[in-house]
Amino acid sequence: MGRVGGVRLDGKSDLVHTSEYVYLPANSNQLCHTVNFNWERDAFVYLIVSLKNLGVWTTHLIHNIEHIQRVTQDFNLELVIVDYESSDLSVEEELSKSSLPKWHYIRKTGPFSRAGGLQAGLDYVTDPNSIVLTLDMHLVIPPGFVNYVRKHTVEGKMAFAPMFFRLDKGYTEVNIKGFWEPYTFGIFGMYKSDWDLIGGFNTERYTHKWGEEDVDVAQRCMEHGYEIFRIRYPGFLHYYHSRKGLWDSKQ
Repeated sequence: MGRVGGVRLDGKSDLVHTSEYVYLPANSNQLCHTVNFNWERDAFVYLIVSLKNLGVWTTHLIHNIEHIQRVTQDFNLELVIVDYESSDLSVEEELSKSSLPKWHYIRKTGPFSRAGGLQAGLDYVTDPNSIVLTLDMHLVIPPGFVNYVRKHTVEGKMAFAPMFFRLDKGYTEVNIKGFWEPYTFGIFGMYKSDWDLIGGFNTERYTHKWGEEDVDVAQRCMEHGYEIFRIRYPGFLHYYHSRKGLWDSKQ
């Protein structure tokens, strides 16, 4: 369980927010600190997405991350885009025109594979003490979300799989109607060391298709003894979209 508090510094009027993990033992009213269960406030976060021919949504994602960094001044993150030869947008050029100080572009050939693309992004990350968060497209990511990822991803202990609010057709972030989506693990965060321990994505089973590869990751995560923290994060939205022709797939 987490606790957030406000502390006033001596001689100053500034309000400093703190956040830490505490627990309440059974039959007790005294909160206790955890042992070896803490979040890293300065952990570097890699945001990884695999895509093909989603030009408008690729631009939307880049602008979304730009907005997050302008608002939070959090530059301990990097957007990694794995692109299966998109023909509707020069993704690398779009990244180079952005204000993002850190980004990485990976170009892959052949039929689209979400698992294969995300695994390529995982393979790019070499720091075992960094957090790797896989993303879906069509999202609205609030400014405080990245730090929330840090708070709920604990190395060797806990993964983070937030739920998003799935918007109904025709609705937007200023005109909201839809439902919280519990049946997806498409947005999934763990430390790179933990991703490596569970074996990453099963690219042999989930080859040139998308779907269920995220559930497979969650299952193996639990088999290795990790907790998976799930929460409804306010403002974390997923736009409605048709699946017809998505990723140039016949699924």
